[in-house]
Amino acid sequence: MAEFLTGSVRAYLDALASGESTPGGGSAAGLGGATAAALLCMSARFTIGREKYAAFEPQAQAVLDQAEPLRADLQALMEADAAAYARYRAAVALPKDTDDAQAVRARALQAATKVSGEVPLTIARKCIRLLELGKILAANCNPFLVSDVVVATHFALGAFNSAVINVRMNLGSVKDADLALAWGRELLDMVTMAPTLAREALELAYEAMNLPLEGDFPA
Repeated sequence: MAEFLTGSVRAYLDALASGESTPGGGSAAGLGGATAAALLCMSARFTIGREKYAAFEPQAQAVLDQAEPLRADLQALMEADAAAYARYRAAVALPKDTDDAQAVRARALQAATKVSGEVPLTIARKCIRLLELGKILAANCNPFLVSDVVVATHFALGAFNSAVINVRMNLGSVKDADLALAWGRELLDMVTMAPTLAREALELAYEAMNLPLEGDFPA
């Protein structure tokens, strides 16, 4: 499997555009989340250590301290998603010519399906936290960087929504009823929460930029 993080942006996008099965949408969701985290880090760093914005420094530092680990995690999840799909394809390719072989294949498929759902679910969880951090930073950062917080918020929300569909695509194949129920409940909670968090962050950011939000983000 390719190590996406060691190559160039162009190489990753070429791979994404290719006829190969990986990377795909789940990996791209990780990239979107990592991009959001990186923008929050940048916005925080342009606030910290500047006397003019000293009042915002504790909040900006707190955001930076959390956004950097999230960025690293989401970058790793870009590759974890591709690895999960490769594991699933390997399970699909297992022999099924005997009852024993079918049982082995079924167990491998279930294990691979669980991983294939857990990776985007983890991306979704981390994107929720990014949306929460964006809300904090929108009201507590260098005003020249507020538009970058807006971009980070859109990336985080887009990555979240992208991760959600990847979870749902695997959810129907999970035979562990308790696990499927837990995933479904968690998704429902996060899907309700994410657009509200995004809008709250954007409202604060647009207020700081003295711009109307309506028209740029749906009600």
